[in-house]
Amino acid sequence: MLPDKERKLHRILLNYPSHRKGRMPIFKLLEAKTGRTRSDIMRSLQYLEDHDYITWPDKTTTQGIIVLRDDADPRPVQPGLHNHWTDY
Repeated sequence: MLPDKERKLHRILLNYPSHRKGRMPIFKLLEAKTGRTRSDIMRSLQYLEDHDYITWPDKTTTQGIIVLRDDADPRPVQPGLHNHWTDY
């Protein structure tokens, strides 16, 4: 189970509408959605990467982030196969 701050950020990344197309929310949008500073968000992203929830190759931007797994479901997330409307 993830800590609250990291879980909230992970859910935003996982449910972001364009994440399957390789686009993630920019830092400004993450700041607005989480109410946290960029440095706090970067610490949480590093935590998520260290615990194998995401990969984050370019630490200067969010655009290369890939979500590897869901917190509630330990199976790996398969890009393109996740359909919000039929999974819930």
